[in-house]
Amino acid sequence: MILTKDVFIINCKAESEKIEAFIHAKMLELHRDGIVVAISGGLDSSTVVGLCVRAVGKQKVTGLNLPEKNGNPDALKFSHLMAGSLGFKTRTIDISKILTELGTYKFVADRIGSRVLINRFIKKFPPEAKKALFMDGIKGTKNSLVRQGIASTYSKHRIRLVVTYKYAEENNLLVVGCAHKSEDMLGLFSKFGVDDNADVMPIKHLYRSQILQIARYIGVPESIIRRTPNPDMFPGIEDKYCDVLGFPSDTIDLVLYGLEHSLPVEEVAAQLDLDPAKVQEIKELIGLSDHMRNHSMSLMN
Repeated sequence: MILTKDVFIINCKAESEKIEAFIHAKMLELHRDGIVVAISGGLDSSTVVGLCVRAVGKQKVTGLNLPEKNGNPDALKFSHLMAGSLGFKTRTIDISKILTELGTYKFVADRIGSRVLINRFIKKFPPEAKKALFMDGIKGTKNSLVRQGIASTYSKHRIRLVVTYKYAEENNLLVVGCAHKSEDMLGLFSKFGVDDNADVMPIKHLYRSQILQIARYIGVPESIIRRTPNPDMFPGIEDKYCDVLGFPSDTIDLVLYGLEHSLPVEEVAAQLDLDPAKVQEIKELIGLSDHMRNHSMSLMN
């Protein structure tokens, strides 16, 4: 097996039609009147909402914006760009008040002030510190400050899920999620968050490298496609693949593809000219994050 970007080439027309048929069928099977997608203006949610519009028509699709006071202001700008391009309706529900009542903003980083100041503060952390914070969220930690940071960050995604389902159930809508294979394998999501739960996850079988192809095929604006993957996971992180894992997403995808197809760590590293220890870290991360994909462990698992 040769690890090049060619391994991700798909028939976009056939793949899109399959996904659209799946979305349409599930909406009918569950007797929903339409669809709601929590949108962030990023690649994943823009691609999913585009596929939903193609599947059931713009009149039946709602894009749900869920901003919070320390969130990325670009999210609304790009989500409105997508809505203007496709003509689906949007609804905005600011979750800041809920998070305040929950105590989310009591974390030290959220007390600094504006998002700009928070980002400057976090960017001073060395890359290994950012990676350690992410890993501690998966493995668990006795460091109380780190636990507070993890709880603060993940609570934002979990509240978004609660609000999304409340809106969906009030309006008899199907919740369509935006998880994909790359993030799922790595644990790059908030367990029980809006990026982890939905009625259907129509692109979860695709790597990010394949979603880029689908996005261009269905006409997602190039300005959205070119955005770095910076989904408010932690303040100060502009590209979660580079900033947390140390590699761009296309390299990460090739590593994941090689490991998924049982190539030895040394072979993957040699083909991609990477340090074998770094590839081994990614392999271990796949195992460590298994509990995130296995939501409620029991004796049946």
